[in-house]
Amino acid sequence: MWGNSYEQGKHTGYNDGTMGGMFGKREYDIAQAQKESHLERHLRLEKEKQEQEKRERELAQKNAQNNDSHKVICTELHRQGLMSRADYALGADYAREHLTERHYRGYHAWAIAVVRHMRRSKRATAFWRILAQARADHIAYLYGDTARRNRFGALLCAVGYPACYLIGGLIGARDWQTLYEQDAAQTSKHS
Repeated sequence: MWGNSYEQGKHTGYNDGTMGGMFGKREYDIAQAQKESHLERHLRLEKEKQEQEKRERELAQKNAQNNDSHKVICTELHRQGLMSRADYALGADYAREHLTERHYRGYHAWAIAVVRHMRRSKRATAFWRILAQARADHIAYLYGDTARRNRFGALLCAVGYPACYLIGGLIGARDWQTLYEQDAAQTSKHS
């Protein structure tokens, strides 16, 4: 009744776009599903799920490694020589392990404006340096440096991370890279 396209679909699973091919493919799919046992199907789906999760983890890790500058305030402090490389790197490691893209979105909603203000005001820079150093001390404490225990830094993290996560769920992504493109353009202008 449907001709060659039905037979081709029924035996190979190829749908050539005709009604016969569509029905043939449907019969092929039903036959394949019946051949696969329940256990085999469960194992196959579980393996596919694990592979997908692994790909997502690798992608997230790659994005995090490429985006250490998501930490715009610490990056600015480090750029100005007001934060040590060790504290900067430890903060980047902590962020990579514990924070999500949603945290970063919320953080960038306000931190980009803060960095612009820091570039114009030494007082603002000094204020944010105190906060960033308290956070850096707390992170160092979390990684085992008991001499750097900082309760103010712990409070900042306890309040700041959930706040950034909440804000990140309400807004879209901000382009933090413009901070550095503008800086490069100003440097080349003065040269």
